[in-house]
Amino acid sequence: MASVNRSLKHAFREQETPNANAELTGQNTHIGANSVDEGMEKVAALLPQKRRSDAVLAIEYLITASPEAIQGKSREEQDAYFQDALKWLQERHGAKNVVYAGIHRDEATPHLYAYAVPIDADTGRLNAKKWLGGAKALNQMQTEFAAKVGAAHGFDRGIEGSKARHQDIKTWYSGLEKTAKDVTITPEFLKPKVLSKTWHSTYVETDEMVAARVTKAVQNAYSPAVQGAKQAESDRRRAEEAIRTAKALEKRLNAMETALKPLNDLARLDKDKFVSVVRQVGKEVERIKEERSQARSIDRGQRR
Repeated sequence: MASVNRSLKHAFREQETPNANAELTGQNTHIGANSVDEGMEKVAALLPQKRRSDAVLAIEYLITASPEAIQGKSREEQDAYFQDALKWLQERHGAKNVVYAGIHRDEATPHLYAYAVPIDADTGRLNAKKWLGGAKALNQMQTEFAAKVGAAHGFDRGIEGSKARHQDIKTWYSGLEKTAKDVTITPEFLKPKVLSKTWHSTYVETDEMVAARVTKAVQNAYSPAVQGAKQAESDRRRAEEAIRTAKALEKRLNAMETALKPLNDLARLDKDKFVSVVRQVGKEVERIKEERSQARSIDRGQRR
């Protein structure tokens, strides 16, 4: 439940989120719950009293698209896509088991996220494996989503079974350099072209027209490289934001674990040892109070 709580705090922006634009947070949408506490209550209300200690209590779904594809749609079109995606999730898990969903519009790419308590309708028990049981199940889920939701909104499924990997930056720049070398401007290309000819006159391009034609040709040749460079810069910024977020969360988690260690140590003690520790602490507190009282008495005597 502590993990669910941390995730909901991120969802409701109740903790530091470096990769979110605070000026846009007011545009986020919340569906089914309006606070972390309300979300936690809805999750707890569905959990069976008897469950395994390692049971998955909630599945968090993330539904989005490539930055170019989702940002190329209007706010209304994005909302329609997310609404259909939420309906798909509710059909998949049962509407009552999808306890909360939201749309983040304050990050680089708008996305829907949703929390489903994985109750198996056949047994009434928690059974996350029914939905997430291995790579094959996840592959089928993505294919089904693409067919039932994505296609209706003009989205294509990612390449199934793709072995693509992030390209090394040196290799990527080599591709840009190759694109540049492929652009060749010959002397003939710079000569003014004949626009029209009659029996008594010939009309050719002016210097301005030649300059415009050459400029357009160069821009068209370099456009893919320029767009790729812009996307690479955008991806770099998002990656840096993700790294900063991860480091901040790791730092806070370490601090929490350090603060909770004494309590965890106490929790492992049996009743008699726990009572003994409490009594020892009480005696130590009384001893410190007595020493403090004596020190104050001595101080007052010296001042007299």
